Amino acid sequence: MRVWAKLAISLGIGTLSLLLSLSSGLFEDVELRVSDLWLQLRGRQLVPSGVVIVSMDEASYKELNVPYGQPWPRALHARLVRRLKELGAKRVVFDVLFAGPGVDAAADTALAEAMGELPSVVGAEASMRFIQNQGGGYLIEELEEPYELFRRSAVEGLIGLRERKSYIRNFPLPRSDQERRFPFLAQAAAGLRSSELGPGLPGPYDLIRYYGPGRTIPNISYWEVLSDDAKLSSGLLRDATVFVGLLLRSDTGGAQKDSYLSPLGPPMIFGLEVHATIFANLSQRSWIMRPSPLLERSCQAAFVAVATFVALSLSPLVFGIVVASAVVAWCLAAFLLIGSGFFLVGACTVLIVLPLLLLGTSLRAYLLARRSEESLRSAFELYVSPEMVPQLQSQGGALTLGGEKLWVTALFTDIQDFTSISEEMPAEKTSEMLNAYFTEVVEVVFRNQGTLLKFIGDAIFAIWGAPIKLANHAELAIKAGRDIRAAVERFNSTQRFPPLITRIGIHTGPMLVGNLGSHKRFDYTAIGDSVNLAARVEGLNKYFGTDILFTEPTRKDTGGFAGAVQIGTVRVKGRREPVRLFSVFDPPLDRGSLAHWEEGLAAFCRAQFSEAERSLTLARDGEPRLRVACELYLNELADLGRTPLPLGWGGELNFESK
Repeated sequence: MRVWAKLAISLGIGTLSLLLSLSSGLFEDVELRVSDLWLQLRGRQLVPSGVVIVSMDEASYKELNVPYGQPWPRALHARLVRRLKELGAKRVVFDVLFAGPGVDAAADTALAEAMGELPSVVGAEASMRFIQNQGGGYLIEELEEPYELFRRSAVEGLIGLRERKSYIRNFPLPRSDQERRFPFLAQAAAGLRSSELGPGLPGPYDLIRYYGPGRTIPNISYWEVLSDDAKLSSGLLRDATVFVGLLLRSDTGGAQKDSYLSPLGPPMIFGLEVHATIFANLSQRSWIMRPSPLLERSCQAAFVAVATFVALSLSPLVFGIVVASAVVAWCLAAFLLIGSGFFLVGACTVLIVLPLLLLGTSLRAYLLARRSEESLRSAFELYVSPEMVPQLQSQGGALTLGGEKLWVTALFTDIQDFTSISEEMPAEKTSEMLNAYFTEVVEVVFRNQGTLLKFIGDAIFAIWGAPIKLANHAELAIKAGRDIRAAVERFNSTQRFPPLITRIGIHTGPMLVGNLGSHKRFDYTAIGDSVNLAARVEGLNKYFGTDILFTEPTRKDTGGFAGAVQIGTVRVKGRREPVRLFSVFDPPLDRGSLAHWEEGLAAFCRAQFSEAERSLTLARDGEPRLRVACELYLNELADLGRTPLPLGWGGELNFESK
């Protein structure tokens, strides 16, 4: 290969790597994960003196008789501040939001007086709130400050942290005008008066220098500080800045929102520890310095261009030796520098790009030949069953950007009370349960010729009728819903995991279906009002006590669907026209109870409320599966009896929320 050709290819690959690194978060994730590895290998570091945590932990809840989930009595905080002053503390920093007056005015006064005797910092919090109006809505900025009594005695500091994928690595930066007016909690403790960056302070890309994982900073239980019998370490609190806040062994329940993954590994690190670590960094003028992303990526792109030229100039064996030497040298330098407070970029380049260049010199021709065929198969095997892929390949053009309006059926599933279930399980067990559950449900979708579009948390979104046209797509969707219910029952019978209840919503209508997104990244999906309605129908199951609901258009597309039981007519938020809902029960409902239900529903729609109440009561008492729906209508009857009926009312129920 000529030199000019090598130069052109090298510059092209270097430029491509620059564009990819700037537009993709993958490069950044790899860099940070590798830097976490260096920090973990380095191990715990000596925590600067003068930083102590007083933890509101499980033992303190028990010893001080503080109910879980309730604000701590401010009288206790007043005692704590005075006790810390007795022990020689320099400053107290509360990772607590003392918003509004407490239940005990005397306790508020006592706490304010105590704060006036010992320099104190208290929490404030900025947030954004969406205001709905006829034009759509807008965001307003809100600041929740401490009670005025405390603002006169203490300095305010923002307690909010900006996590990235549940990791706290960077120093918090202001994101609004409100936040620029106040320092963050650690900055306030260090004597700074605003959150703006300045000379001698961490830059926007610098990293927090952690001294170890969670529980590394010296901490004392809240109750021990208050106890006269407790044996505190000699001089631990003298001249110390004391951070007070939540620090529990568990990261579930109410504590979950204030616990984060630590770059140095388990255990989880609490926001209180992050604030204390940042304060120690600021006090010692010691953090991990890092240049701007543009400078980092440009250096990497130049290195990639040089490496590509070398790869094209050397044999694979010699280039392999060069790559191995570069990997060893970079790893050693990165490990040594991060211990000295400098972040060395290059993990993706050295650990991924160089090996790929080595592999690419021998596999380039083969990969180019196979790329077109395999890309189509790999992409659509994520959406449809393997048996349907050849049919898609024969159609051609399935991966081009664009969509078309089609009459299809959408299905949404959701696991009832999944948040509560997952909070009682370790993350690994939750992941195992979801994977097993999704395997069962997706198999049902594929078996019934459905197209899986996406997973949404614990939910599934699938359609029938695209990209492969199906004449009976509504019927197949309802059958899939019933099969999902049966599959979940089998799943529960294994008793490997807590029993799950899956709710399903189905609607048929016009949707825009196709590859939607940008030219660089797009997904095969469906959008439109019909998709939104299908999702809303799924959510209505919880009000009717059903596990499958489908709409009138879906029932009509099946030719009437024998066995469908009308559940009612509803009007959901965002739609003027009401929609009739149906369900299907396996096994079928008791005939007598079904007759009472149908009579009660018909009487309700005719505004014959006495007759409706009698029939619905009989249906409720005779069929447990109709109990929730009957109670909903009986409650509605009580409300309707107190006010005049709306003009043109025909028995529809209004649901303004999901």
